[in-house]
Amino acid sequence: MPIVRRVGREAFSEEMLRELKSWLETAFGDRVGSWRDEMWTELGPGPHFIIEEDRDLLAHACLVFGQVRTGGMELETAFVENVATRVDRRREGLATAVMRAAQTEIMKEGDLGVLGTGTPAFYEPLGWEQWLGPTSVRESDGTTTQTPEEDGFVYVLRTQRTPVDLDLTAPIQRDRRDADEPW
Repeated sequence: MPIVRRVGREAFSEEMLRELKSWLETAFGDRVGSWRDEMWTELGPGPHFIIEEDRDLLAHACLVFGQVRTGGMELETAFVENVATRVDRRREGLATAVMRAAQTEIMKEGDLGVLGTGTPAFYEPLGWEQWLGPTSVRESDGTTTQTPEEDGFVYVLRTQRTPVDLDLTAPIQRDRRDADEPW
């Protein structure tokens, strides 16, 4: 079994965060340097879950804590971000291992886990459920912007603190993080 380390944001120097961003760009098949430098500021303090081998990063996931509003409730939420595995090490269970570690933290800390994905076949066996209702973001001025491009791509993980009457068909809203990625 791979060893997953939980690393707080404070453990990363600015240089380490730049290297991690480049690693993620490569893992996602994006051009190195194409992601905004501000992403780590917007994501906040983590924690990050990583698997390394001989100091080489093999897999990564991180959590961002915030709130969602749905059904008249405001829920403390752990948003899963940047789940990736190095291309040459895929299909070895590394992403599953970092997700299981992240989910353990979600279960302890959140009312709900939330992520956006185009690969539900990976997350559904881990207990994630598709959010069926419409999505939106609350802007800094308090107005709401509908995000139909995100509808069908948002998944949730229930925790022991999730209200039993959570309705997956209800509208769901989160605060705007940045202009490029509303969810």
